[in-house]
Amino acid sequence: MTARVSTGLAKLDAMLGGGLLPGTLAVVYGATGIGKTHLGLTFADQGRVANGARGVVLDLNGRGDSQQHDEYAAR
Repeated sequence: MTARVSTGLAKLDAMLGGGLLPGTLAVVYGATGIGKTHLGLTFADQGRVANGARGVVLDLNGRGDSQQHDEYAAR
């Protein structure tokens, strides 16, 4: 039996029979605000912690006018 990888969310792991299967693709989709980003960040953090690594998250969603970086930085 293949060991599963925890999502970092105990209730979801229970629904998935222990987590996600390594080497498979899991597609997560749904309406705005239901927790897709939270799931992805939690899963990434779970892997980071399990490997004793540091991490960084870059949000590359284009929000705002790209010509106003100085104004954003001042906030």
